[in-house]
Amino acid sequence: MGNDRLKRLTALQEKLHYAFRNPDLLSTALTHRSHVNENPQLGASDNERLEFLGDAVLGLCVSDLLMKKHADFDEGTLSKIRSLLVNEKPLADLAAKLGLGDCLLLGRGEDHSGGRTKESLLANALEAVIAAIYLDSSFSKTRTIIKKLMGPLLNDEALNAQCFDYKTALQELCQKKYKSAPLYALLESSGPDHDKTFEVEVTVGPGLRQIGHGKSKKDAQKQAAQNAWESLHSENGA
Repeated sequence: MGNDRLKRLTALQEKLHYAFRNPDLLSTALTHRSHVNENPQLGASDNERLEFLGDAVLGLCVSDLLMKKHADFDEGTLSKIRSLLVNEKPLADLAAKLGLGDCLLLGRGEDHSGGRTKESLLANALEAVIAAIYLDSSFSKTRTIIKKLMGPLLNDEALNAQCFDYKTALQELCQKKYKSAPLYALLESSGPDHDKTFEVEVTVGPGLRQIGHGKSKKDAQKQAAQNAWESLHSENGA
């Protein structure tokens, strides 16, 4: 392994906050089949088997993290969030931030065609790296690293709101707790006709009120419902 590549792999391990006991696993995780095909004399392995395993490990870790973070979300909502988190685009973005593109061993053709910035290659390489960490350590350690790497996505409230139906959840909670439905009232609309902003208030039970804003009445109601639902859960531990 050349000094330049060794430096890049060392820097990557620092970003991952993980030092490999078997550095060959990391090297294999970052070896594309185009490099192996062009250099058969090296007897190297590509990262496709590790990618296969990493996909499963990532899915399990993210599922576990989501189950613990969102105890009130149903299976359908959890599945939607997971599919968005482990999609090619967010994985490629994360791989790019880690600098995986510069660490890849590519064939000349793949390299010249921009392989180091291809989303599919980056996402696959990240999955392979996750598998390498898993094989080099444990599920618990891998889960900890994934939690740290994907923290901003796991805590993205906009993504949660996109997947979770807060209005329906609030209605069901209100019927169960107060035997009544939440009441929505339009407080204000402002701005020109082509760019209005709406302010909606939702009243829940005997006196809880929350405000929501949006570019449509529906969006404002959704935000108000989310605020009320979260308020009820934080106050009562529902």
